[in-house]
Amino acid sequence: MISYYDYQIIENEHLYGPGKRLLLFLQGCSLHCEGCVNKHLWEFKKTKLIGTNEILDICERENVDGITLHGGEPLDQAKDLLEVIKTLKEKKYTVILFTGYNKKEIKSYALAVWKLADIIISGRFIFSKQNFYLQFRGSTNQRVITHKGKYKNYKVKDGKTVSILSIDSSGNLNIKGFYSKDIKEITHFK
Repeated sequence: MISYYDYQIIENEHLYGPGKRLLLFLQGCSLHCEGCVNKHLWEFKKTKLIGTNEILDICERENVDGITLHGGEPLDQAKDLLEVIKTLKEKKYTVILFTGYNKKEIKSYALAVWKLADIIISGRFIFSKQNFYLQFRGSTNQRVITHKGKYKNYKVKDGKTVSILSIDSSGNLNIKGFYSKDIKEITHFK
C-alpha cells in the first residue's frame, strides 16, 4: 500500500506529462528542499492508503494514458511503488516519476522504479536556481530523462510558465504548478 495525499485526473503536458494522466501526490519526503511548494507532503503519515488494484481500476475507469508520481518524494516509498509500476507497465500504461534524487544516490527498489519509468524528472529543487519557464522542473539543475518506449524521443518544451488554479467544494483555492510573481499577486500568496 502506498501512502498518498491526493490524486486527480489531469491533462496538462507542461506540468505533469503528455496525455491524460492519473496524477498521484504521495505523502512523505525525506529531502525537504528549501522553497518547496509541497511542504504539506513532507510528513510521513499513513492516513490515506492506495493499492495496486485500486490504482489500476482508476486508470481503466478514467481511460488514462498513464500515471504521474509526484510528491512528497515517491522514491521514499519505492518498495511499495515497484509492484504498482510493474503492473501498470504490463497493462501498457506510461509512468512519469518526479523525484528529488539523482540516479547515483539510489539503489535497490528505488533504482528498479527509476528504470521502469518512461520519463523521470530528477534532482532536488534548488531555490536559488528557480526558473518558472521550465517544463516539469522548478529549478535549472533538475533534469528530464526519457527511457526507451513511448516517450523515448520526447522533446522538452521550455519557455512558458503554467499554474492551474481551482476552487474546491469548501471554497479553498488550490494551486498546481509554480508560484510565479503573477500568481502570488493575484492570490495574495506569501
